[in-house]
Amino acid sequence: MRSIDHLVMPFDTLPAARRWFESLGFVVAPDAIHPFGTGNACVFFADGRYLEPLSVVEEAVYAAAKDEGHLFVERDAAMRDLAERPAISGLGFRSQDALADREQLLEEEAGEDGLVDFERALRLPDGGTTQLYFRLAFAAIHSADAPSFFYCEARHQVKPDRSALTRHPNGATGIAGVRLSASDPQDFRDYLSAVADSPAEAHGDGSLAIPLEDGRLDVVAGGTSPLAIASLTVTVADLAFAQDFWQSRDIDPSKDGDGVAIACPNGRGTIRFIEDRT
Repeated sequence: MRSIDHLVMPFDTLPAARRWFESLGFVVAPDAIHPFGTGNACVFFADGRYLEPLSVVEEAVYAAAKDEGHLFVERDAAMRDLAERPAISGLGFRSQDALADREQLLEEEAGEDGLVDFERALRLPDGGTTQLYFRLAFAAIHSADAPSFFYCEARHQVKPDRSALTRHPNGATGIAGVRLSASDPQDFRDYLSAVADSPAEAHGDGSLAIPLEDGRLDVVAGGTSPLAIASLTVTVADLAFAQDFWQSRDIDPSKDGDGVAIACPNGRGTIRFIEDRT
C-alpha cells in the first residue's frame, strides 16, 4: 500500500503560483531549481506531504532534456501542450527503493523502464546550502492527457527542518486523498491497483475507492479525459476558521460533500478542504 508524497501542479510562472497559494493562506517555500529546466515553489504540510507548483524556468535546458527523452520533462511538456490543461498533472508516491518499485510495476505490466536521478541545492536557514538527491521511477502512462504517477525516493541523509514552512495561516495540516475522474473507472481498476499497490473497492455507482497509507484514491465517473486528477483533499485544523479566513480575502469556496472546494487558477481541477479529525 502506497503513501502520497506530493502532487505536481503546472503553473506558467512561479510568482503566479506563489501569489495564489499565499492568497489562500499557505506558506510557500523559497523557489528551487531542477537541473532539467523546471523550478518549484512548494507548499509543505505537517504530515510530511507537499504540493509542488511547477514552472519552466530555463527554457533551453528544459527543451534539451525533452529532446533527450527525460521522462519527467516529457510528461510535463505533454501536459503543458494540452488545450485544456489539468491543474494537477502528477501524483508522486513515497519510495524507499525506486529500483524495486520499478521492477514491481514492470512485473505487473504497469511500469516504465526509464528512471530519473537528479540532485538540487537546498538553501538552509543559516544562509548556506546543501544538496538533495532523488530517484524517480514511473508508472506507465496511457495517453498524453493522463496524469503521471511516479515514485520518489529521497536518497540524501540530510533531514531538512521545514517546520516553519508547515505553519499555514489557514490552518492546513496535510493531504488526505486524491479524487480521479475516468470515463469508465472499471477500465483503470487493475492499473490503479497496481500503481497504488492496494486493492480497489467497487461501489454500486461504478466508482472505486483505493486505500492508501493515511489516505485514499477515489475514482469517479465523469470528466472530459479518459483519466484525470480532478481534485486533491487538504485537511485543515478548523474548517469554519478557514472559511472565515477566506471570506476576509473575498474568496468564496463552493460546498463539496463534507468540505468545501476552491477552483485552481492553473487549469481544470480543485483543491478540496475538509476538517482534520485525526
